[in-house]
Amino acid sequence: MANSSLPRTAISSSLEELIEIFRWIRAHEKNERGQVTVLIGGWAVYSYNPWYGSVDIDLVTNSRSRQDLMWYLRNERGFIPQRDEMAPTTVAKNVPEGKIIIDFGSRGDICRFEGRDEQCLFSLLDGRTQMREIVTGFPVIVPEQTLLVIFKLKAAWDRSFRIKNGRSSDEEWETGKLKKDRADILALIDPEIRDTEIDIQYLGERLHEYPFLVQMLQEIPEDLDAINMYRRMSQEDVRARIENLLLLALEDKYK
Repeated sequence: MANSSLPRTAISSSLEELIEIFRWIRAHEKNERGQVTVLIGGWAVYSYNPWYGSVDIDLVTNSRSRQDLMWYLRNERGFIPQRDEMAPTTVAKNVPEGKIIIDFGSRGDICRFEGRDEQCLFSLLDGRTQMREIVTGFPVIVPEQTLLVIFKLKAAWDRSFRIKNGRSSDEEWETGKLKKDRADILALIDPEIRDTEIDIQYLGERLHEYPFLVQMLQEIPEDLDAINMYRRMSQEDVRARIENLLLLALEDKYK
């Protein structure tokens, strides 16, 4: 079943697990030079624009915290290791509403774009994270908004490539995930979001490094399913917003 069609109760269960995870992180990373674990993915998007949430939980951490946190999740929260060719460091938990999957990455992971030699390293997070609230009074560390857009564009690129080239092990599921990724991108670039701003210069730098991601942005206005899923922007608004962002970002890079 595609993530986008799962019941809201599955998302609520995921949020409960997310809160417990970051309670553990607060307690166990408090003696380090700041927390090292960063929340990425759909829940990070939610911290900027609480439009949907996620069932999966995506974390970037170091090997020590990952090992300790996986032990906690297995022994205290009922998660079990899951072998996944897309994400080898994964634990999962079956709940009445579905399955919650937690993926772990580290800053040293080699994260190549599907079908390409270019890499999108999690070390991009260095110096580009901030504290934001998932629920009132409960802050977590997430990527800066513009970097999160880049991460979501990479996810969209990878899924689109696998689908187009017959490399997806579950095309129906991955198509639903691609729709959600595009809707999350809309949630991040929506000009009506309060207290947020796209860093045009940084966006231009990353699009210059990964020029094929321009196509990923340009495809979004044609994905009516993603637009209808987000529901807060018309197709015309989406097209105008993306055209304007690309104009500003690419012009700014070459000034």
